[in-house]
Amino acid sequence: MFGKTQRGVSERPNKPKKPLIPAWLGTLVIILIVLSFAVALLLWKPWEPVKPKDQITSQQNKEETNKDYRFYDLLPQQQVTPIPEQAVPETKDKSPVVIIEAPANNQPASEATGLSAQPVAPKANYILQVRSYSDPDAADARRAEIILNGLSADVMKTTEGGQVWYRVISGPYDSQEAALIAQQTLQHSGIDSIVVKR
Repeated sequence: MFGKTQRGVSERPNKPKKPLIPAWLGTLVIILIVLSFAVALLLWKPWEPVKPKDQITSQQNKEETNKDYRFYDLLPQQQVTPIPEQAVPETKDKSPVVIIEAPANNQPASEATGLSAQPVAPKANYILQVRSYSDPDAADARRAEIILNGLSADVMKTTEGGQVWYRVISGPYDSQEAALIAQQTLQHSGIDSIVVKR
């Protein structure tokens, strides 16, 4: 009886239960948490006093200014090479300026009315005749282009040889120089015109 075991009771040795996480893995996780906390403290530096935003040291201000305006120091040191004459396109039009005088009326108004007064020479003014169109819409479109260039423009309806023409003109200008300047402005936009003296 003494050597027999009881029924229902087994003779298993008492083995310790295995932990879910091995001891070396738990130690590694704890070491990583402590190291990350230490790195965060070193980056954050909560022990240093906080600098007010209004107080910027002159050294910081000087460094920021030098970074932005460094070209002032570099510019005098650079060498400037001139552009060769062949590379510069000629913009001056070598064609002579043509000024056309408009035909005057056959009879001055003073002779038609019978008044005898000193003939007063009217002051000459100049206009730019751009083009004549048979279509009024095309003439109005060209007039709009001239206005977009900052010049005054009008469309005049004339009849020649039984056909109706719409002349686009710009002006009047008080001097020949003003008319030539306006003509050059139109030429830069690709609009040809002629100067007419009236």
